[in-house]
Amino acid sequence: MLDHPKPKTVSFETAFRDWWWSQPQSFRDSIGLSAARACFRGGYTAGKQTTERRFVFKAGRLRITVWATGVVEAKKKAKAEADFRAAKKGWPIPKAGWQLQEER
Repeated sequence: MLDHPKPKTVSFETAFRDWWWSQPQSFRDSIGLSAARACFRGGYTAGKQTTERRFVFKAGRLRITVWATGVVEAKKKAKAEADFRAAKKGWPIPKAGWQLQEER
């Protein structure tokens, strides 16, 4: 038999916390934490990505969401996406590079 490496998984609590803090404040105020956790568990179990996490960055006036295995890879992807969007709109790329701020 072939020996397959076991995929790394993100814990439920980490995934739930990332999702919960990515929701607008109005949503968080309108639903209880226990109800949100119960609903999230169903979606998480059905469609979780075992090796990647969602990262959201703010770069100037852009809000960029990427899926990556870690922060370093996420920043690379976010910078590439920022370059692409800026070129698409005809904006100049900042001389100092994109200053990415991770949103929670």
